Amino acid sequence: MTLLKITRRTIGLCLVPVLLLGCGKEEFPAVDLFTWKAKVDVTDKANLSVNVESIGGATGNEGSKKVVDNDFSAASKFLINPYQADFYMQLSFPAPQQVASYTLTSGNDAPGRDPKDWKFSGSMDGTTWVDLDVRTGETFSGRNLTRTFSFKNIILYNHYRISISAVGSGTLFQLSEWRLIEVPVEQQ
Repeated sequence: MTLLKITRRTIGLCLVPVLLLGCGKEEFPAVDLFTWKAKVDVTDKANLSVNVESIGGATGNEGSKKVVDNDFSAASKFLINPYQADFYMQLSFPAPQQVASYTLTSGNDAPGRDPKDWKFSGSMDGTTWVDLDVRTGETFSGRNLTRTFSFKNIILYNHYRISISAVGSGTLFQLSEWRLIEVPVEQQ
């Protein structure tokens, strides 16, 4: 019996260094177990510019800064009076982004002020534009309603622009929020 205990103890002591040090060093290729990428809102990385501003200026109560302030409440919106058919909003990034989705959130009051027709474009230099998504006859079924618009895009652009060529009706434009979403290719 004691011989059996001594043999077990000896074998156990011999196995400890083997287990701790390994039987031999094998090289295995590094594998990234976390290759999944998420959709990311990149709006806050950009600088906003518009070609038509609210009467109160960019930082006014209904100025352009409200459209990218990440505040979806009824109190935060961008309003233009009068709306002009050549109106656009542009987000410029310090480093290129692969945007393949954007959201628009309707304003808090009159649906006639909502964007109806627009094109969403990307540019490397801010001069030459490529249309990525074109919409006509769009409507929002409610106030402060966020809608998502997705498209395929594998190119990273420094500038993104939405050119709104028509509103629902009337001479006013309003929008509560505009967000740009970076979407990995495998999720487009």
